[in-house]
Amino acid sequence: MFGCIYKMGCGLLLLILGAAGWHFRDKWVPKVKERFTAEAPATGAGWAPITVSGGTRAKDRIASLGRRNGPAYVTLTPSEFAAYVLGSALSGVAAGDTATQAVVQDGMLYIRTRARLSDLGGRDALGPLARVFSETEPLMVAGTLSVVRPGLAQFRLKEVAVRELKVPRSAVGTLVKRWGPTPRPDSLVTDGLPVTLPADIVDLRLADGKITLYKKTQ
Repeated sequence: MFGCIYKMGCGLLLLILGAAGWHFRDKWVPKVKERFTAEAPATGAGWAPITVSGGTRAKDRIASLGRRNGPAYVTLTPSEFAAYVLGSALSGVAAGDTATQAVVQDGMLYIRTRARLSDLGGRDALGPLARVFSETEPLMVAGTLSVVRPGLAQFRLKEVAVRELKVPRSAVGTLVKRWGPTPRPDSLVTDGLPVTLPADIVDLRLADGKITLYKKTQ
């Protein structure tokens, strides 16, 4: 008898907890979603394909800043600059994917593609959620850009997500080391990927959906 009452009490308690969770879902669901999932910019935000030709244009325009009578600054699209970054810092991660795209939003550069888990260091590098992933998954990285010293900038990864699930911050540093060159340049933060630039570039700005690079002026 008491066992029956105990079971009924447990069932009633679970029912009450379930009802309370449903009633207050507007408060806790967004917090859980924010903690574990990454929200990419909307499809209409200006995503554009990252191409080899875009990388070539970026390289030529950046090189023009170093010419004697070159411009004081150049403005690149996110996909052009991302192609430049992929060539110098993320070589191989998205090399074979024609759907690789980029966009700038809220002061950050977003890059999305599809990647093999082996390129990300395997399941062990992605934390406990890795067991739910397939061998190839959508990958999104997002971060800020800044000049570290003459000739070197860094792409600081603020978000890394596989199939919209955030990679733990503790694993981001491991991914950065895997994606970046060896040896790793000095002066970079743990989550910073190196981006090689002409030595006379002194500033990078992300605004209005574009990326502007400024050179040192007399």
